[in-house]
Amino acid sequence: MKSNKKHFAYYDISSLADNVKTFEGKRYDVRGIWAVDCHGTAEKLASIYYRIRTVKDGQFRTIAKRKNPMSELKPVK
Repeated sequence: MKSNKKHFAYYDISSLADNVKTFEGKRYDVRGIWAVDCHGTAEKLASIYYRIRTVKDGQFRTIAKRKNPMSELKPVK
């Protein structure tokens, strides 16, 4: 298994992601630099970046994830 996967950066999320899930279990829709929860509350994507566990695209495929809050967000093939 290769360990040299590239880092999935903040700008990758804002341009490629449709929604994200945090370690707390909250789901957010990604709207540019904003993350909008199910109640319509918007937070800046940068403020929740380090809490993001899973990143999904428009077809609901996982495109990036991290195993624990201390690890890097890595792209999924």
